[in-house]
Order: sequence, then structure tokens, then C-alpha cells
Amino acid sequence: MYMKLYSLKRFFSYIIKRFIMMVIMIWIGLTLSFTISRLLPFNAAEYLVSQLAAVGSQLSAQDLENMRKQLLSLYGLDKPLHIQYIDFLRNFIVGNMGPSFAYFPTPVKNIIVAALPWSIILLMSASIVNWVTGNVIGVLATTSRRRRVVGVLENFALIVMPIPYAVLGLAFLIVYALILKLPLTMYGRPVAMELSLRFILSMFERALVPMLGLVIVGWIGSFLSMKNLSIRLMQEDFIVYKILQGARDRHVRGMVFRNALIPQYTGLVLSLSRVFVGSMLVEYLFNYPGIGLILRSAVSSGDYNLMVGIISISVIAVAIATFILDTTYPLIDPRIRYPGAG
Repeated sequence: MYMKLYSLKRFFSYIIKRFIMMVIMIWIGLTLSFTISRLLPFNAAEYLVSQLAAVGSQLSAQDLENMRKQLLSLYGLDKPLHIQYIDFLRNFIVGNMGPSFAYFPTPVKNIIVAALPWSIILLMSASIVNWVTGNVIGVLATTSRRRRVVGVLENFALIVMPIPYAVLGLAFLIVYALILKLPLTMYGRPVAMELSLRFILSMFERALVPMLGLVIVGWIGSFLSMKNLSIRLMQEDFIVYKILQGARDRHVRGMVFRNALIPQYTGLVLSLSRVFVGSMLVEYLFNYPGIGLILRSAVSSGDYNLMVGIISISVIAVAIATFILDTTYPLIDPRIRYPGAG
């Protein structure tokens, strides 16, 4: 009884330590985001005033100067740097990331909240399909006796993998519109967000073509890594012993898959954490209204408030994903134990 309580205490101590490490990681990421944004050679207020002056605005020099001061105050850039940093952390904790410059005066939080569901639907669905497909085919390719089928899969992977996604995306658009005669108008119109089945179905409809492109390319990475892991595992003594005992192929595949799962599980969780930063190329190519599209707009317009907001969300997602990995490994592989948990 005493040993169980001791192990439980050590277990919770480990969880608390990992949680503290996650908080520190988030703080470091937010600090770097703030620092980089302040090292840029321009700020939103100066940029907007210079743009107004460049297009021949009717405002006088005094009016432009007053506007500059008001914008500096709005963005909090008229304060000392350490005060800006404290305000940045305090506001971020309560979800206030300030107004966007590219979509002024819309708050950054509102823009991210509107775009995030689109990226989650697209990239999370593609990541899960890629992971399951690649790993299952990777194990089957290693343990299968049908070498011709395996050769076809390997050649397909080696041919498709070097092709840039932009080329594949354009090919999918051509097939979708010209060969299948399906409408592409949905990629040019905004879709109003609402909590309804119709809206959810429209999200999946709009994500279908870009997701197909992501799946065609994305499963190859999981396939090749699982295949390489499986080849090494097939040479391990415990697998060779089972084969010599006459174990069925299905049983051997299960053993190989379970033992190769840890590194693949790590890749899955980290890929899911990246959905919060979107895919700039995919979303731009298909005019898909996700995080990647607004990040591109933020970069092109110098909207560092929006850039910092998106990067900060991504930092938090990766930190949480790392915490989940550290605390769930023993659930995936019983050979792994929490420190001091017996």
C-alpha cells in the first residue's frame, strides 16, 4: 500500500514537472514572438501613415502626425519596451491580441477564431488520414509476400514525393474542374460561419480537393518511415523467433506495428499541433479561408499583430502537444514507465 502511494506521488510529481516545463516553453515562445515583432524595421502605425502620405492623402502634415500618435497609442507602441512586454503578456492571457492592421480595426482574436475551424477541418483530417494510411501500408509492405505490389507502392512514393505541392494542387484543380466538370465557385466566395449541419457540410465540401492533394503527398512520409522501422524490427531476435515458431503473418504485423508505433505516434501528435498555423501554400492556392491564408496576408501587409497572434497560438499548440506526448507514451507502449511509478 505504501509503495503504491509512493509511486502515485512520484507520478503526479512527474506530471506537474512536465506541466511547468510546458508553461516555460510557452513563455519562451511568446517572448521570442514579441522580441522579433519589435525588431522589425517598421511598425503598423508608421506604415499606415506612410501609405496615406504616398497616395497623396488630403490630410495635412499635422493631421498625419496626430494620426500617427493615435495609432501608436492604439497599438501600445508609445510606451517603454518593458511596459509593452508586460502589457503583451497580460493581454495575451485574457485573449486580447490587439487590432489587426490588415483588417483594421477587427481584433486579431476574432480573425483567428473565424479562420481556425477551416484549418482544423482541412489539416487535421488530412493528418489523420495520412498517418493511418501510411503506417498501415508501411507495415503491410514490409511483411507482405506480394513483392510486385510492394514495388509499385515504393515506385509511386518515390515518383510523387519530389513533386511540389503547387504542381499537384494545380493538377487537382484541372481534374476537378475540366475533367470531372465540378464547380470551383466555392473557392471564390466567403462562407458565413454558423453552428449548423449545412455549414459543417460546406466546410468538408470546400476542404475536399485541397485535402486530396495533401493526402496524395502526405501519406508517403509515414509510409517510408514505417517501412524503414519495420525492416529493422523484422531483423530483431524476438520477431525472428516468432517467425521461426510459425506465427501467422497477421500476428507478426501486429508485433511490428506496436513496436514501431512510438516514433510514428510522435509524428502524428506534432503534425496535429501544426494545424494551428495552417498551410500557407495550400490555402492560398485554393483560396481556402484558413489560418495560412490570413498569415500570408499578415506577412505581405506587415501586420505583425496578426503574425504574432498566429505564431503564439502555434507555440501553445506545440507545447501542449509535447506535454501530451510525454504523459501518454506509457499508454502507447507499456514498456515505458513514468519516473518512479514502479
